[in-house]
Amino acid sequence: MSRRKLFESQQPGVQPIGPGPAYVSVEGLRQHLAEFLLYSARPVVIMRGRSEVGYFLPARCWRERDDDPDAADATRELLDAAGFQAEDIERAEQMYNQMRERTVRHRGSRALPGATPAT
Repeated sequence: MSRRKLFESQQPGVQPIGPGPAYVSVEGLRQHLAEFLLYSARPVVIMRGRSEVGYFLPARCWRERDDDPDAADATRELLDAAGFQAEDIERAEQMYNQMRERTVRHRGSRALPGATPAT
């Protein structure tokens, strides 16, 4: 079964995250990275042999945690396993948004004289 099928719901318009995280080998993640990034609706534990070597928390799962108890449980479980708290993710989002604003402003300052900024 393809990774995309693993993450797609059988019912149109419904995408439950499922119980707990999905598990994938490093090689499986490498081969199907796009599918994991685009279609995963639950946390992913990245394994090398029997050892956990990484975690992937999809933005979809993070955003739906307030409305979906399964998403909240899976998110909490993954963060706990990784040694993080929700505040760490929120702080990382804020830092990313601040850096992105600086990058956008910096790009705008390099505009040619007389050019109008893109919207």
